[in-house]
Amino acid sequence: DKGSNEIVLKAMGRAINKTVMIAELIKRRIAGLHQNTSIGSTDITDMWEPLEEGLLPLETTRHVSMITITLSKKELDTSSTG
Repeated sequence: DKGSNEIVLKAMGRAINKTVMIAELIKRRIAGLHQNTSIGSTDITDMWEPLEEGLLPLETTRHVSMITITLSKKELDTSSTG
C-alpha cells in the first residue's frame, strides 16, 4: 500500500520464463494492475584471452532475447504495442 505504484521486471535469455511467471503471480496477488510488455534482442560479445603464448584471443557473439514487463496501479500508455 505504501510502496511504489509501478514495478519493472527485466530479463534476458533463459531467465525470461521465470520473469513471466513472477509477473503472473504478482498480477494474481494484486488486483487491478495494468501491464505493458516489450520484447527485443541484443548481441553479446564474449572475449577470452588464451592461457598459452602464441595463440590469438577468442571472440564469440551471441544473440540473446530480452523482455521488459511493466506492472502499474495506474493506467499505462494505451498506444503502446505491448
